[in-house]
Amino acid sequence: MMSRDAFAGLFVALLGGGILLLTWRYPSGTMSDIGPGMVLQLAGIVMLLLGVGMAFMAFRASQGDTESILPRNLRPFIILAGMAVFGLALESVGLVLTGFLSTFLATWGSPSMTLRGRIVCAAILTVFVTLLFGYGLRLQIPIWPRWFLA
Repeated sequence: MMSRDAFAGLFVALLGGGILLLTWRYPSGTMSDIGPGMVLQLAGIVMLLLGVGMAFMAFRASQGDTESILPRNLRPFIILAGMAVFGLALESVGLVLTGFLSTFLATWGSPSMTLRGRIVCAAILTVFVTLLFGYGLRLQIPIWPRWFLA
């Protein structure tokens, strides 16, 4: 029988693939002149990749997983705390450190992730967010902390 995590991963991958197929013919434009399909196509690709990753991790997980050190009812609050850290620390700490810290904190909401998995997830998402929003779209947010640049 397929676990809920594997089913959710396959559903997210299917949804992302459907979005990608439906928006494939939309013009995507360039990073400086975004077309109507770019955001939808990127969202479809990200959802497809994340869904495949979720399903792969669920299929790979063993039945004897150890339970998280956090009680089950606190996990949603850990994820919210990660989002709060991002919102409160972005201006003073910068996108790179804030992205890593908030993602690392939010991954503690999942009982199945290892410490190495948390670090890798935070690093990959930080690189993606920094390249997309900091350098690609050139949003007016600090990428590095002020004390790092001084």
